[in-house]
Amino acid sequence: MKGSRPGKLPPASPTEQGGRTCAAPGCATKLSIYNLSPTCWQHSDVIFPNYRGKRLAEDRS
Repeated sequence: MKGSRPGKLPPASPTEQGGRTCAAPGCATKLSIYNLSPTCWQHSDVIFPNYRGKRLAEDRS
């Protein structure tokens, strides 16, 4: 049986300061250090990921 050396470790995930709360008025949700947004998931904009194909053009009416 022959083994191989482990590769390099992946880079650490980006983090923010601890103890932050959601920036939306009246929201007291404590944010994770891994949440780079200033708001919690309820107050963040909805983003639809485009996994394959092209993103459809916006209506230009």
